[in-house]
Amino acid sequence: MKNLMLPLVAIFAMVLPASAQIDYNSRIQPIFDGNCTACHGGESGVTLSSYQAVMNSVGDQYGRNIVEPEEPDNSPLYDKISSDNPQFGTRMPQGGPPLSSDDIEAIRQWIEEGALEEVATSADQDPIAAKIKLMGNYPNPFNPSTTISFQLPRQADYTVRVTSILGETVYQNSGISGPGTVTVSIDMMSRVSGVYLYEVIIDDGQGMTEQLTGKMTLLK
Repeated sequence: MKNLMLPLVAIFAMVLPASAQIDYNSRIQPIFDGNCTACHGGESGVTLSSYQAVMNSVGDQYGRNIVEPEEPDNSPLYDKISSDNPQFGTRMPQGGPPLSSDDIEAIRQWIEEGALEEVATSADQDPIAAKIKLMGNYPNPFNPSTTISFQLPRQADYTVRVTSILGETVYQNSGISGPGTVTVSIDMMSRVSGVYLYEVIIDDGQGMTEQLTGKMTLLK
């Protein structure tokens, strides 16, 4: 009997389908729209109204982005929706029933898969553009300095450029980094208060370039 168990296990492993990838726009955003954006749909603080807003949102008490791609247990968003005793504050949605177990598991799986906006296909799983993550800038708003963070899957050249809303370049820095999280500190002491736009341009030297953008606010 013991000799038959391993073949049977192998057969079931081959027959059972793998869990489908989670599509953000059709599966995750509707969860936020139905349960969270009434309180977290603005332009400041934790904002869950769109993919870009989610990925750029920072949990101030946690001191990091609310979503850490591939790391649900280190993501403040998952902590707040899944735990009766989150690290900070109370479980979300505040004042309402917890999310269903299916919704919580979908969010966890989405983060584990890399927190992508679109489901990766076999044709685009490898390009660097599918794996670069802009983690936003922190703090935001800031005075007078802030740090822009982004993740690279392999070595690449990068350029960070900050412009005013009128298109004037107020900061630019280029460099090269290996895989991992890259942080670029920006001092805006000489600049006036207001909204600034920033872009991170990535070139992996293999014909693939990617441009990521964000918005930050200097308050003096």
